[in-house]
Amino acid sequence: MSRQSLARGLATGLLAAVLLQATPSAAQSAPKVRNKADFAGVARDFQQQRAANSEGCCSFSTPVFDRNVSFRLFDTFEPVYEAKNERQMILEFVPQGATVESWTRMITLSAFGGAGSSPVSTAEMQARFFNTSQGCQQANFSRVIASGRTSDGTEFNLSSNGCGSIAAGGYPGATSGRGEQFLALLLRDAQNVVVLQYAERGEGFAPGGEPIGDEAVKAVMGRFRSIGFCRTQTPSDDCSIAFDAR
Repeated sequence: MSRQSLARGLATGLLAAVLLQATPSAAQSAPKVRNKADFAGVARDFQQQRAANSEGCCSFSTPVFDRNVSFRLFDTFEPVYEAKNERQMILEFVPQGATVESWTRMITLSAFGGAGSSPVSTAEMQARFFNTSQGCQQANFSRVIASGRTSDGTEFNLSSNGCGSIAAGGYPGATSGRGEQFLALLLRDAQNVVVLQYAERGEGFAPGGEPIGDEAVKAVMGRFRSIGFCRTQTPSDDCSIAFDAR
């Protein structure tokens, strides 16, 4: 399940550590993997939808444990990689024509069964996941932009994270000096944790000079429109989160 991404390395490794604290260690089955070729039909459908109505395209949803996660795939993003077993999953999206090795923008959906029952607070969980200097040549950053709870009890935490200069060996295939920033929406119910990330990487940047300033984070996440984390949805059970895209 290895991929080239600081964001993936931070979230996956540290979430797994919290998961092991929350539940007894148990054997996990080998992940079921789907690659770009397996998503060819989905990608083709999205491309046809965009050609007909770019503003209306493209709704995406997938089952995650006992929930359904849904959001809008904006621009030309399409799924290219998935790996999952009974306790973890990761699903990656890149713009049409990009790859999971050469991406400059990526959307990642990760899920971790059992991590929601960890005794640590959601704020501490966010800090453990993303506030680490591992993989960075200079001090990284991790700032909470918004947090709260939906009416169905789901806690959420939106943060801006990354580092302006990645170290060689920071993750497999890392290019020294490249900058990477990722916005992470952490969703937590009583059992599980789901993280929706939008990441950009490219030229290195100085502290405070990240590509997406704090004032723009909600607008970027607003491009997902309504982000659903739902079992069933009724007018009195709002299980979605939306940020202002203006």
